[in-house]
Amino acid sequence: MRVILVALLVASTALAADTPRVYIEAAETVDAGNSKEKAKQIDFGAAIAAALVKKQVPVQVVTDPSKAQWTIKTVSAQKEDSTGTKVAKMFFLGNSGFTSFEGAIQVIDNESTAVLYAYNVKKGNFQSAAESFAKHFKDDYLKKK
Repeated sequence: MRVILVALLVASTALAADTPRVYIEAAETVDAGNSKEKAKQIDFGAAIAAALVKKQVPVQVVTDPSKAQWTIKTVSAQKEDSTGTKVAKMFFLGNSGFTSFEGAIQVIDNESTAVLYAYNVKKGNFQSAAESFAKHFKDDYLKKK
């Protein structure tokens, strides 16, 4: 039993050693609407970290930029419809989606400063945008690497 546990520990450590270490650079989400306080509550970087874990993207998210091989940089904006627009959407379209979120994400190699992967996303909220990035980063870049 001990031999199996040691073998699993060694295998997981070796796997972790091959996994790229990623630092997510914090950036404030811009409010593209009228309210200047709503977007300040969004931490898109934290949403990206959570999405990378949820989508089982084979990277290690680190909190120390000096330990990272790659850095993820983001620019994002959120806009919530005005009350009048919300009423009109509900009345004419039966729509309940009143928020739009846009983000641009770059994965940068820290040694060469090359952009390894870039992604633009437009979704209804920041969580969906982060999960979309994680899925595409995993499938379109990491699996083909």
